[in-house]
Amino acid sequence: MQSELSHSDMLQGTHIIGFPHLPYRLSRLSGILMHWLFVLCIAVILLSACDSGNKKETKDKAISMLNQTSKQKDYKRMLALADSLGQAEVLNEGESYYWQGLAYYHMMQVRTAEFCWKKAISAVDMSEDETDLATYARSASYMTSLHIRYLNFASALKVAKTALDHLDLHHHTSSSDYTNLLIFEGCCQAHFNSQDPMVNTIFERAYQRHIDNISQDHAKTSYRDAVVGIINIAYGWLGEKQYEKGLLWIDRLGKIVAEYRQYYADDEAYIDKQWARYQIFMAVGMEGIGQKKKAADAFATYQQTHFAHTPEGKLDASDYLEMTGNWNEAAHNLDYLDEFLAINQAGSSLEDIQRYLLKKYQVNIMAQHIDSANAVANKICERLDSAIIKSQWADAEEQETIRQKEEQIMEQQQHMSRTRIAVLIGAIIVLSIFFSVFNILRHRADKRLAEVRAAKERMESELNIARDIQMSMVPNDFPDYPCLDMFASMTPAREVGGDLYSFLLKDDTLYFCVGDVSGKGVPASLFMAQATRLFHSMAESNTSPAQICTSMNSELSGEDNQQGMFVTMFVGRLDLKQHMLEFCNAGHNPPVLSNTDGQFTFLEMEPNAPIGLWPGLEYVGQQLSLCKGQLMLLYTDGLNEAEDPQQAQFGEDRIVELLASLSSKNCQDIIETLKTNVTSFRDGAEPNDDLTMLCMKLS
Repeated sequence: MQSELSHSDMLQGTHIIGFPHLPYRLSRLSGILMHWLFVLCIAVILLSACDSGNKKETKDKAISMLNQTSKQKDYKRMLALADSLGQAEVLNEGESYYWQGLAYYHMMQVRTAEFCWKKAISAVDMSEDETDLATYARSASYMTSLHIRYLNFASALKVAKTALDHLDLHHHTSSSDYTNLLIFEGCCQAHFNSQDPMVNTIFERAYQRHIDNISQDHAKTSYRDAVVGIINIAYGWLGEKQYEKGLLWIDRLGKIVAEYRQYYADDEAYIDKQWARYQIFMAVGMEGIGQKKKAADAFATYQQTHFAHTPEGKLDASDYLEMTGNWNEAAHNLDYLDEFLAINQAGSSLEDIQRYLLKKYQVNIMAQHIDSANAVANKICERLDSAIIKSQWADAEEQETIRQKEEQIMEQQQHMSRTRIAVLIGAIIVLSIFFSVFNILRHRADKRLAEVRAAKERMESELNIARDIQMSMVPNDFPDYPCLDMFASMTPAREVGGDLYSFLLKDDTLYFCVGDVSGKGVPASLFMAQATRLFHSMAESNTSPAQICTSMNSELSGEDNQQGMFVTMFVGRLDLKQHMLEFCNAGHNPPVLSNTDGQFTFLEMEPNAPIGLWPGLEYVGQQLSLCKGQLMLLYTDGLNEAEDPQQAQFGEDRIVELLASLSSKNCQDIIETLKTNVTSFRDGAEPNDDLTMLCMKLS
């Protein structure tokens, strides 16, 4: 289930960054023609102003043109028009920057949008004019929602509180933007402390404003503003799992929608959509407080709406289905995700991957739709690298846009300074030049420092998203089999890594593997994901470990592997009834195995090359009969080659000694103790490699 803002604001205007050197001359000619077109538009507006002599009428025509471009989703035209109207002084500086920010927002250039809204607020900050206060409120409202959308609640709360104090000071408190700011402030406060009584006070204040607006004229816009506000409050409480508080607002939503139906019964599509949202919210809230029968009834009513059968409606329903454990139905609903993303021209950004594709993968895993989950995982792998690159290009494009905006502002300021300087005496000229140069240098230094910090923060945010995606693909629910104790752990040295482990239990047969991809970072993580997918695909077809390694090598080596990457792997197939282990080692560290006397030794194995180096290899497998009570540990180089500050290694002898002292423990305790010992051994030194361990014991 998404908030009122998320579907329309996040997906609308998503753009694909292309190759900058393709139709350069054609785009430049198009840009020149567009420039003169807008010059003509401005001329028409100015001539109209001269004819009528009415400045307000001129501005109204300009605002009408901007609203028309917004309805047509022609945001590039809106941007150029807002800039031209500002330069022609039809719009003041604050209004021009507000509309430019709105255009950039819809084009998903959110940092540039925030830059413009900050400029708009700064331009009207000292004004008491009602039009300027309205511009201030709109810009602050959009900027706050932008911070909330990207979960930056601290910044959102700061913007909202500052804006509300400013608007209260100037008694500009009747607009819908003021009410939105109240709701945003309440949502931020609830995020930090949901028990704070001030939160309910803020929400009730906003709600009463909506009710007062409705009671004045029962206008469509008043009802719709109230619906949006109440949905955001209800969604916020449900998101914080405060279901009883959420149900209060859900009930109010139902009453507002029912009242809207009485006045505007012919608005069937809108009523159906909002009534559907009321029902799905009610289903989630009732399920949250344990009222399963009422929740089911609400969901059944939701299913009767037209909205429920749209791609967006099916996506909303998946949250309730996940809560109730109806994974198969949730997975079926998410089959419409591709249609939803196609309609909204989305699905290729990091945010889309995390919000939508990862959710679809997890639901299919829970529904045990392995083929579908593998297909989604493959789609994630295909899009992840290009999404990161595209995000970096988008950041560079926004930085360049902001830089050009800064230069444009600086040029305007310099021009104004030169005009003033022309009438000043020589001493003032020298002093003005001195301070101008000083301010320019300081501004540039501050801007460079801010850009470096922003770039670092963006990279860290992108890598954290990639890490979350990668870690979600590693299984954490281990087989529940009577005679088997099993546990595994993976800790990347960086944000993303190249280690892997996986397993598949089919009846009485357990397939498992541990691997280490050459290199680190994003390339290694993508290669790791591909290797994991291939392992699952081969294991599903009951292939022997040697055949799995041979087939994986055929897929991962050759001309497609331009980077020369490879992976060392230990692949095993264990018959849990007969305790017979078949395995194939592809250049990986030998596992540690206990014998019947409780002693630990390294398993002797046939040598095989790592997977991905040379095509055409035939891998050799082996067999081993295991006894009850035997323990096996598989690991990567991050264990035995872990280094302390003096670069001494953890070593294989220390592994054997620790396992001998831990043999009576369960597998999870063994791995957690090994991790603790490695961390203590490093003594503050940075990990030099990913650390992955898989332990199993037969009973």
